[in-house]
Amino acid sequence: MLWEPGQKLQGGRYVIEKKLRPGGFGATYLARDERGNAVAIKTANEKVQQRRDFAKCQQDFLNEVLCLAKCSHPHIVRANELIYEEPLWCLVMEYIEGSNLDRLVENEGFLPEAEALRYIRQIGSAIALVHERGLLHRDIKPLNILLRCESEEEEARRSLQAEAVLIDFGLARSFSQNSAQVQEPYISKGYAPIEQYDKRALRGTYTDVYALAATLYSLLTATTPEPAKLRDRSWAKEQKDSLVPPQQINIDISDRVSSAILKGMAIEPEHRPQTVADWLQLLDISRACIAHHANPEINLETNPEINPELNPNLAEEAAPETDNSRLWSSAVGMDYSKLRDLLELGQWQEADRETAAIMLAVWGKEKDGRLRGAEVKDFPCRDLRAIDRLWLEYSNDRFGFSVQNRIWRNLDKDYEQFGDAIGWRVGNSWLPYSELTFDTSAPEGHLPSWGRRGRLWSLLGSRVKNCGL
Repeated sequence: MLWEPGQKLQGGRYVIEKKLRPGGFGATYLARDERGNAVAIKTANEKVQQRRDFAKCQQDFLNEVLCLAKCSHPHIVRANELIYEEPLWCLVMEYIEGSNLDRLVENEGFLPEAEALRYIRQIGSAIALVHERGLLHRDIKPLNILLRCESEEEEARRSLQAEAVLIDFGLARSFSQNSAQVQEPYISKGYAPIEQYDKRALRGTYTDVYALAATLYSLLTATTPEPAKLRDRSWAKEQKDSLVPPQQINIDISDRVSSAILKGMAIEPEHRPQTVADWLQLLDISRACIAHHANPEINLETNPEINPELNPNLAEEAAPETDNSRLWSSAVGMDYSKLRDLLELGQWQEADRETAAIMLAVWGKEKDGRLRGAEVKDFPCRDLRAIDRLWLEYSNDRFGFSVQNRIWRNLDKDYEQFGDAIGWRVGNSWLPYSELTFDTSAPEGHLPSWGRRGRLWSLLGSRVKNCGL
């Protein structure tokens, strides 16, 4: 334990009582201030303090404090002050005496629909404000939602007095809607959308929509949803979503709520409602209510952003996912039509060059003209799959990264034997690009040739395997 009960901080201003809950990066303690009021104090845990990048972790902690400072809301934990207790920064927050929703469901099973929707409305209003401040929370889940009760918890819940409060802004980051951004992947399995698995991907308010919908799924089924990465792979292999519809687990869930959950948890971001308010409308939770709760100064009658009568686009729903709509999906919004057209016309060399250009563009490295090893290791699986599928389809399964990977592994990852087998190497010499064969008479796996660049194939092959190709 970092701090023991009775330990004094800030010259006695705060006295530690006990450790409250562990976290991936932080440790939170119950303490008393000079007036005897209960407070929660959060700081880096012992594991983080031993990390080589501890200074960066401290900076991330300060980022959490700044995010909380921007987001004053009845359903967001209140930050009181930032203190420094050698060698740690610490955040003093309001103490919420109540269980989190994860523990509540674990103890009691799934919640009644009306109760779950009440909590989701409250957290939805909080997230709407977070987005208004230019931030994504990125870690919405039942474990990060506490219940604030004015009286005994059971009685308060029955009398509709309990309030849901969002905590843990440690992963919150600024974002630009529909912009490809680099963020360190951090996954809460079952609640993180597919774009959070990628280091570089499009970010937007729809990222938190997925987590909020997944949280409602969990509250109503007492089950953690299938992780987005596994759902994505299931669809890629079988054209079938492996997520069990919530009504199959709890038959008391209404059709309307079940449908809203599935739309909010669409694998591809463009198929989800694009804002929290859009998604809450599917639950029949008034857009005006949510906006007004987030900002009481909003005029509910005259603001076209929340009044459907003044803005008919608010009634539009996200397009449903279909088998064809996910074939060429991209983490960064890449357009694969040019590559498709070149392959369809049998223009193999032009298609090979387009593939190389796409590999750079996915990481925004067009000016650099090359990818580093770390970028190859983190290449978005959806884009790797899109490229591979196009090559497979138009070469009758002769060319593609997955074909190359199969040959590579059959040869025990011997790079020279691999080069011989796919025709990149002849007579102990590696062929220059101009001497490669750009037609279907080439050896199996000859194209695309990108893996020849700087002998990066071993890294690319590992990524192909990790992506399930």
